[in-house]
Amino acid sequence: MNKGRAGSVGSLILRSINWGIVVGFLLVFGFFGWILWQNSPSTTALGTVGFVLVGWVFSLCLHEFGHAVTAVLGGDTSPGTIRYLSFNPLHYVNPLLSIIMPVIFILIGGIALPGGAVYLRRDLIRSRAWQSAVSLAGPLGNFLFFLGLALPWRLGLLSGHPTLQAAVAVLAFFQVAAIVLNLLPIPPLDGFGVITPWLPRQFAQAAMSVGMYGFILIFVLLWFVPQANYAFFNVVFNILAAVGISPFLAAVGLDNLFFWQSR
Repeated sequence: MNKGRAGSVGSLILRSINWGIVVGFLLVFGFFGWILWQNSPSTTALGTVGFVLVGWVFSLCLHEFGHAVTAVLGGDTSPGTIRYLSFNPLHYVNPLLSIIMPVIFILIGGIALPGGAVYLRRDLIRSRAWQSAVSLAGPLGNFLFFLGLALPWRLGLLSGHPTLQAAVAVLAFFQVAAIVLNLLPIPPLDGFGVITPWLPRQFAQAAMSVGMYGFILIFVLLWFVPQANYAFFNVVFNILAAVGISPFLAAVGLDNLFFWQSR
């Protein structure tokens, strides 16, 4: 990519972001963080639910933005792909799979189901390496959001505010869970998308045609198979501990999020 083209693509990306939506997300996210900052027991449940759900939806949009922006850099500047750069959840072809279902899965069982409904013009992407990068860029968005959550924790900026610490910890927990799940090489997850360009076309197409069963398989394993549930969440909690985020406070955050279950 020459310098002139890189500049025009960069300008296209910046113009396509709906900065009002981004700022709106951050303001609402910050508002619920402020509520938790007060350490008031009467608003712990409200603050935690709002903080986690707004942060989770924003991270889903960031995930899809990662796919789209990498596709644009890789050669796909089609109108449909450009729409995904806006951070507007309504622009997804299937908001049920990308936004609504992941939120429902969080609320019913604390399972960070990755979003799954961004349709890009992969025929316009210039190489197999770029196609793999497009798939990898979604989890990278979750990783960057996770780092943003971990930084104030590591710097001690949340000390003295245990309810906010717990909410940040559980949101970080969901980010790590989404990353680990999404990197599994199972269709239609991004881990499979990374290797798809390098597989025989007929095999890849056959695997993707039954991709919806991949979501069902993951849900069944995590919900009904205790060994799989334990192994998966043990990995997630170990990653949290490795970066200095307390797994205990993440568990407290889960209790605050599912406040109705403890009554």
